[in-house]
Parts: sequence; structure tokens; C-alpha cells
Amino acid sequence: MSDGHGRPEWTDIRERGNLQAMRLLFWFYRHGGRFLVYPVVCVVVFYFYLTRSATRRHSALYLQRATNKPVTRWQVWRHHMAFARALMDRLGAWMGRIERTNVSFPGHATMLELQKKKQGGVLLGAHFGNLEMCRAVVENDGSLKLNVILHTANTENFNELLRSASDKAEVRLIQVTEVTPATAMMLKEKLDQGEFLILLADRLPPGNSERFFSADFLGAQAQFPTGPFWLALMLDVPVFFMAGYTTPAGYEASLELLYDGGRVPRSHRDAVCQEILGAYLQHLEALCRKYPLQWFNFFDYWNDDQNTNKRDAGVTGHNDR
Repeated sequence: MSDGHGRPEWTDIRERGNLQAMRLLFWFYRHGGRFLVYPVVCVVVFYFYLTRSATRRHSALYLQRATNKPVTRWQVWRHHMAFARALMDRLGAWMGRIERTNVSFPGHATMLELQKKKQGGVLLGAHFGNLEMCRAVVENDGSLKLNVILHTANTENFNELLRSASDKAEVRLIQVTEVTPATAMMLKEKLDQGEFLILLADRLPPGNSERFFSADFLGAQAQFPTGPFWLALMLDVPVFFMAGYTTPAGYEASLELLYDGGRVPRSHRDAVCQEILGAYLQHLEALCRKYPLQWFNFFDYWNDDQNTNKRDAGVTGHNDR
């Protein structure tokens, strides 16, 4: 993904990375596990840490907002390395190396109850932690069906990567560039079978930065896509916040109800969407403050670089220029 302003960032490696390189990582992981592949990923992350002053600066700005404290270079480096560990966890989830017993997920029972009623739901996620932890909990054992809605032209590459990673991979990746009546009908059919839709709602999709909601997030105004919230209301199903992340006790996945469903008149949808956004941001902000190193947006999220009264990044002894 781009940063919402048309500039690709180093996090694109996770989402649009070279297919052959990712296959090579899978091979290393399959034959050597984390012990073999982790140093490779660390080298890649270290290269980007050294060569991308913008990612260091924006990481520091985010961490300062999340912690309300001055940020050191060591913390910025740890933020980068947390991304590397999340990538390892993603590989592990795709390859079935992370089992349900490794992930605490109380919300799993709620999803199973909805499935029994032939009712699905919309799961609004974020670039926080690793949603693949959630996938590992409910997909590897075949208990639930998750459909990941992507704003990208690389769906086939992702499908091929999943197939090469594990024959247990059942994630359904759906490319959606715009929501048409046919798209809504197709998604509604899946929901009526007790399946679930996952959408990321904390970043504007590439090439579509004109329609957005503005809201306070970590003490400053930021922009959020309207699409996931409008789509959730159109589909008339329960809407949840979902996140998978690492805690001192191990992997955890959380599921929080944002909206219990029900039809909303078109004239009221914008207001209801913003209410859902407010609840969504409460959960995301709480996680960012509790586990600040696990939110992976390394770009000018709050438009600090465009602000003439640019805030100081607050990095002790750190000079990007």
C-alpha cells in the first residue's frame, strides 16, 4: 500500500513484496524455521532502517503520540524489529506453525454462535499486530470461514503464496476496487452462509483519498476510509473490531462488538458510520497505548511533514538529516 498520498513505503514489502523473494522466505521457514529465516528478515529491516530516514521519523512521531514520552533511537529500532517479528508470525500462521492452542481468542465462541444462526459479520481490523493470528485460530481447524477484502491488484499473488505456504490455507482473498450492487450481493450471500468479512479500516486505500472521515486519533486529527463503514451498514450485519497481537503471555486475538446490525436509513448512515468509527478508534487507541510497538504505519499518517508548524519527532540524539 501507499501512504495515502501516492508515495510507496517500505511496508509495501509485507503487502506487495516480490513473489520470488517471498517464496524463498517460505523455503527458509519450511526447512529451517524461525531460526534460519529470522536473521534474513532482520537484515532486510536493518537495511530499510538505515536508508529510510522518513520511516524513522514517522515511527518516532507515532511512538511519541502513543506513549506521551520522548522517543529514543532504540525504541524506533525496536518498532522496526516488531514489524520483522510480525512478518515471521505471519509466515508461521500461513504455514500452520501457529496452532489454536497458541492463541487466546475468547471471541471465537461468539463467531461460532453467529455461524450456527447462518449469520456472518464484518470484522474491522487495522495494521496492528497480526490479523493472521486470528486466521490461525479459526481457519486452520476449519471452524470458520474468513473472507479478506483487499484493495489491491495482487490477489492472485497472495493466493499463490498461500498455496505454496500450506495446504491448510483456506483464507479467501477478494479484490474490491469499488462496491457495486453485484459486489454487495456476492458479499451478502457469504454472510448469509455464516461467513465473515475482514476489512482494514485504519488507512486510506491507494488511489482513493478523496472520501474519508476525519477523527481524533492519539491526540491529533487523522483520516479514515469511509468504505469499510458504509459497506458494513449496507450489509446489515453485526460489526466487530478485531485484532491479533502479542502479549507477555503469548498470542492473543480480541473481538469487540461495534454495532449489532439492523437497517439504517440512508440519510442516517453517515452519522452511524462515524459512531462506529469512534468506537473502533477507542479500541485501536487503547491497544496502541498498551502495545505501541505493534502498530505498523511508518509514514506521514498525521500529515506532520505538510504542517508548517511541524512537531518535533522527539528522538533523543537522533538526526535524520
